[in-house]
Amino acid sequence: MSDKSNSTIAIFGATGGCANSTLVRSLLAGYDVSALARTPAKLTSQLLAQGLPQETLDQHLTIVQGDATKVENVKRTLLLDGKLVSFIISGLGGKPVFQKSLRKPVSIDNPDICATATETILNALREICAENPSAAAMKPLLAYVSTTGISNGPEDVPFGFRFLYHVLLAVPHVDKRKMESIWTSHMAQPEASERLFRGVVGVRASLLTGGIDYKSGKGWKTLRVGVEEKPAVGYTIARADVGEWIFEQLIKKDGGEWVGKSVTLTS
Repeated sequence: MSDKSNSTIAIFGATGGCANSTLVRSLLAGYDVSALARTPAKLTSQLLAQGLPQETLDQHLTIVQGDATKVENVKRTLLLDGKLVSFIISGLGGKPVFQKSLRKPVSIDNPDICATATETILNALREICAENPSAAAMKPLLAYVSTTGISNGPEDVPFGFRFLYHVLLAVPHVDKRKMESIWTSHMAQPEASERLFRGVVGVRASLLTGGIDYKSGKGWKTLRVGVEEKPAVGYTIARADVGEWIFEQLIKKDGGEWVGKSVTLTS
């Protein structure tokens, strides 16, 4: 179990539904959080609109203005009060862009955002460890939000959604595959000293629903959970529930049984 008095969290993609839900629950539980945002005022407005007191934000939240593809911005987010954070949550992703193409009707506004940001996080951590060797021993746990439909194991998308996932969403999923490959390759390094994390968890959610409202889900205990080798197959899941599951099962339990796994989540 993680001790919130000693645990700190860095969140990327905090204005998105999944990571935002994790952020809200972490703040309400008293964790100190650093969040990177292009527009801090947008993030603050989202949190206040969900009922978080300004006092909670002032006490527990540090917002870093910047871009997840810039090493210096990411370094500032990973260091809270000069110390490397205990947890890193990445909920980054691009916005859908519809185009006139029968074969590839859906793209995203930044086709490489997940892969590029992943490399940036790794480079930022390398620089932090090089500048402060003691930080190398304080390895964070990382969880990233991905998607079903890109598994190397059994099919994790229901039959009725396979055309949507494997054809219509093929372009956005390329970026998710690249992201997962980078994390997998990094953690596969034979020497433990070369790995920058104490563990990595991939969270493959089924089709996301809902917006920015941490109370809009059905509750994390209602979810069906699987792993790549034996996935939980379903149609949709609320963003709020993904974020709550990450908080309850990964942050509060320091990764628990899920470290090193690709977890499938669905309603």
